[in-house]
Amino acid sequence: MEQVKKLLQELLKTEGVREALVVGRDGFVIDHAGDMDAENIGAAVSTSIGTVEAMARKIGHSELFEVMAEYKDGTVIIAPIGRDAILGISAREGANLGGVRFAVKKSIREFERVL
Repeated sequence: MEQVKKLLQELLKTEGVREALVVGRDGFVIDHAGDMDAENIGAAVSTSIGTVEAMARKIGHSELFEVMAEYKDGTVIIAPIGRDAILGISAREGANLGGVRFAVKKSIREFERVL
């Protein structure tokens, strides 16, 4: 999974991105970059996306592209990678979210290629 690590490290070069990880739908960490409690965050990422997808189905929405949660001190973006994996990133307060979201969308295609 060396390619996954390289892609995660590339995401960290995006201005404002602090941490990034890829987890399986089961919540187990495939790889991560940045200073984080990857195991606990990975489980939370998996649970969060599952909850949002279930809610979306109940209200008639289809395929999920991303979940973004803004906090006082930063933003979290979670996005599915195909059917079996999930990307989670944390961005600093004041980060250019347009640039971060663009980097996330671009990286999803790359992750799909290597996973």
